[in-house]
Amino acid sequence: MLWFAAFKRACRLEPSSQKAVIGNVIQTAIARRYAKALFELQEPAEIGPTAATLKVLAEAFTTSREFRDLLLSPVFTPEQQAAVIAQLAARAGCPPLTGRFLTHVVHKNRIAQIREMSEEYGKFADQVSNRKVVEVSAARPLTDEQQADLRAQLEQVTRSQVDLAVRVDPAVIGGLRIRIGSTVYDGTVRSQLSRLRLALAKA
Repeated sequence: MLWFAAFKRACRLEPSSQKAVIGNVIQTAIARRYAKALFELQEPAEIGPTAATLKVLAEAFTTSREFRDLLLSPVFTPEQQAAVIAQLAARAGCPPLTGRFLTHVVHKNRIAQIREMSEEYGKFADQVSNRKVVEVSAARPLTDEQQADLRAQLEQVTRSQVDLAVRVDPAVIGGLRIRIGSTVYDGTVRSQLSRLRLALAKA
């Protein structure tokens, strides 16, 4: 299992790194369990709207500090938080079952894992639609032409329709970091420099 392999790799890291990696493995496992439960209860026609709704909420949680603080603050009751989620989800065309699921997530204090749940649900949805969500990290924004070219190349390689999720990360310095499922292809300058330092250290 992928999570167990990640767990074993984490056990070989330094204690501080172990804690972070194991924490991520556990959170991903929880998110996958929630996503799978929702997916298995839904009709085929509900899968696309649900994936879109979860993606909207995940992006809002990731990019909006105000939205994130509202959902995580103890000042607001679960009912108030669920009402905000429901309002945003309704705008995204959220199916009724998904709305009840999100209310349950809020009351279980799991809304902080909405991004992971969105990713895991997307994987289940992709399996039935032959689509793949590919995460791309770049040092600078990609133009529409660059994204179209990259999407075409990835669709040729994966033999699937590709949805690009591009984010700007100055830490990559240059090049691209591409994540397809659990596999990361790191072509960034930072990664190349890291490999060079490692090779020189062994020389």
